[in-house]
Amino acid sequence: MPKECRRKTSKDFGLPRISDGSRLERRAAGRSSQICDELLQNAAQIAPSSGAPTVMDAPRVPQVTITPEGGGCSREMQQEDWDDAVDVTLRRKLSNSSISSTGSSAVESEDDLLSDNESKSKGIITLEPLTDTAESKPWCKIKTIVYWSFSATQRRKLNWVQLAGHKGNFKAADEGTILKKFSENEMQCFEKLRDDALLPFVPGYHGVVEKDGESFLHMTDLLSKFDLPNVMDCKMGVRTYLEEELVRARERPKPREDLYKKMVEVDSEGPTPQEHSQRGVTKPRYMQWRETMSSTHNLGFRIEGTKKCDGTCRTDFKKTRSKQDVINVFKDFVGGDVNITKSYLTRLTEIRQALKTSEFFKRHEVIGSSLLFIHDHTGNAQVWIIDFGKTTALPEGQMLNHDVPWEEGNREDGYLWGLDNLIHTLECVANEETGEETCCSVTKENSR
Repeated sequence: MPKECRRKTSKDFGLPRISDGSRLERRAAGRSSQICDELLQNAAQIAPSSGAPTVMDAPRVPQVTITPEGGGCSREMQQEDWDDAVDVTLRRKLSNSSISSTGSSAVESEDDLLSDNESKSKGIITLEPLTDTAESKPWCKIKTIVYWSFSATQRRKLNWVQLAGHKGNFKAADEGTILKKFSENEMQCFEKLRDDALLPFVPGYHGVVEKDGESFLHMTDLLSKFDLPNVMDCKMGVRTYLEEELVRARERPKPREDLYKKMVEVDSEGPTPQEHSQRGVTKPRYMQWRETMSSTHNLGFRIEGTKKCDGTCRTDFKKTRSKQDVINVFKDFVGGDVNITKSYLTRLTEIRQALKTSEFFKRHEVIGSSLLFIHDHTGNAQVWIIDFGKTTALPEGQMLNHDVPWEEGNREDGYLWGLDNLIHTLECVANEETGEETCCSVTKENSR
């Protein structure tokens, strides 16, 4: 350890003693980079002490949250937590609570059905700042900046969360933007959307960024203008897999134990007696079964997850299928605020009108895309179209209606049919909030 670092102890900086010098030196060699990154993130949350200098240009890092080991939602790290947290930094799990402001799922492949988290994510992922990994951060340097803090405004703009998808697909960027793992398909969609009627309803796209040998899509953080936002992700359409994925899966119809376990995790009665006996299901069977368990099959959309301003996370909607159950989730999400509900309805109506005139929409099979609902206590409410990793261009001259039943080969995705049911659902929510007669007994699911 450098000599100048030994002249000061943890007591000099108002910190609890982490360990004796010899143990710290032994660990520093193998874990110095990890310790530096974690403590720099922790420092961003700590209020300045009375004698600490004010640093105006502190590097921006994501908001730190503490995730319980048993799962569940994380909570913000408070001042009173610091004394204990520093002492256990090396063994306590720290993460960022995230609902992606640009999309719940990143680029998906056919194998995503095998790796997605049916019940494990709970809205929690680790958000890594885009930093120079080669930069050295000696221990003494960390101690000198441990009192740096962000203003409430900065913390609000860095507080973004992801409800679904895979870890490692998002990184922090400049204020008001984030980086999403590169997808050639999604990049092409954003390029085509520059001159389309849907442009006002999709995240701002700022090109491709190269960093440390990786490519990222640079996008607007849709949560940056909200104060403690409530967020919901709704996956649109009657299926979340491409037709070619189903064809490829049939080429390898071997019963798989991993898919059997995933099915049983959601519904113990899902497998047939034969599948139970062989402890395996084929991938085509699993792909189609999964859609029938949720409202994807009967309403043309499903709720992927929600996170409310009080920190409550929910991703347990795999079996939320009936219209009334979906209505109840929305009622809880908007908290009985009829103005928020009406704002959402206005935005959805505008989106539907834009879809009707969009050349992009007519010429693409839209699979795995979501509508992201965001509102806060100020009454600010928006809906955005997100996730184009599996949106596929049609052959030249072919167009889709998006509101007729899917039959294998016609490539119809049911997006508009699902949107109509989603609008109808929110109309029912608004009616119940105002005490008007509900319209929920009449639903478009009966026409399918």
